[in-house]
Amino acid sequence: MAPVQHLCKSVVHTQTYAKPMQAAMDDKVRVEGGLGLVFKRGGTFYARVRTAPNKYVYRSLKTGNKAVAVRAAQKLVHKIEFQTEHELPIQTKKFSDVINEYVAYRQTQHEQGRTSIYMLRQIKRVSKFWVSYAGKRPLTAIDNIVLSEFLEWRRAYYHNIPKAERPKNARLNPTDKTLQWEMMLGKAVVKWAHDKGYRGKTQLPTFTFTPKKKRVRPAFELTEYRQLWRALVKWEKNCPTPEYLYTRQLLRDYVLILANSGMRVGEANNLRIKDVQPFTDGLGRKNYRFIVRGKTGERDVIPRTICVRYVDRMLARRDKPKPDEWLFAMKTGTKVITLIDQFDKVIDEAEMRTNSQGEKFSLYSLRHFYAVMGLRGGIGIYDIARNMGTSVQMIQSYYGRQATPISMATTLGGMPAVKRKGQAQ
Repeated sequence: MAPVQHLCKSVVHTQTYAKPMQAAMDDKVRVEGGLGLVFKRGGTFYARVRTAPNKYVYRSLKTGNKAVAVRAAQKLVHKIEFQTEHELPIQTKKFSDVINEYVAYRQTQHEQGRTSIYMLRQIKRVSKFWVSYAGKRPLTAIDNIVLSEFLEWRRAYYHNIPKAERPKNARLNPTDKTLQWEMMLGKAVVKWAHDKGYRGKTQLPTFTFTPKKKRVRPAFELTEYRQLWRALVKWEKNCPTPEYLYTRQLLRDYVLILANSGMRVGEANNLRIKDVQPFTDGLGRKNYRFIVRGKTGERDVIPRTICVRYVDRMLARRDKPKPDEWLFAMKTGTKVITLIDQFDKVIDEAEMRTNSQGEKFSLYSLRHFYAVMGLRGGIGIYDIARNMGTSVQMIQSYYGRQATPISMATTLGGMPAVKRKGQAQ
């Protein structure tokens, strides 16, 4: 067997101990040609393995039996030799430690403006599942089998928790889309650790999970959107106290702007007044350019010109707002976190909580409405995808079937039927 120290080209996380500890060694036995040393301290045997000149790794053998300790030390020497030959880290981090490092890294990115608060919240939420599932495993043990078995573990997770102890908003059966996102995060953590050298030359796992069923949030049909608009007006008009009027007015304009711009909810919530830039379009109409920052980076969003009325009306309710203030701000000036509770109350009042297929409407249904209306109106799919900050493939996959352009619908309708003699029309 080749000496370990000759194989150790890039050993990380090695440990050296001070001489007083070495002086405490009792009942010493050398193993594997002197590469390993078994010694006793405080009734427990330990192993010292040389990895390079004057560099050692110390491990507890967790036994007071000398014969058992010697066999364990021999295995440890062979293991370390294998790790050094394949340039693997000798002291492998636990997966939970790596996850915590990754979350801290993304927290720093958020503070630098490179990760949104919504993405950070998702990362923190999902990372708890991975810590619970595989946190005690060594990082190098996270392979294709471990990743694939996460799916069934995750599907059963909340079923194994008593109902009274489950989080209030816990979804008992995660969707395939949810599982796909959580799998992507687990793989992202492994890839990040790999790039930092924590896994040595170990091959990255290749397991992927593709949802069998694509989950598409329902888009409002035009009649439903008009019903929603009337419900918002009624909701504002019937406000019981002046204290709540501002929030109801904000919700109305918030919904109308989302429906006529295609922005993501998080992108809208992050807009500041300075991110709303007025301009005049090619037809001489006033419009606004929204400079949004979302998961696809920074981009311009050009809303329909009708949004000028909503933006101006919203700003007019503010007392000389400053450029750094939030566009969608609560009465106190604080940033909008979510208006979903108020939105749900409105659609409940309007008795339109779901579409004809029983699918629940959400604020994201407004983004879908924008895409479908744009496609039906004949706007190019590339232009819609660019404005929404998504791909043409996503537009085709999620909206194409619901959005036949008027010009195509006219063609599909065919020429007017020729009236036959005596045939009723």
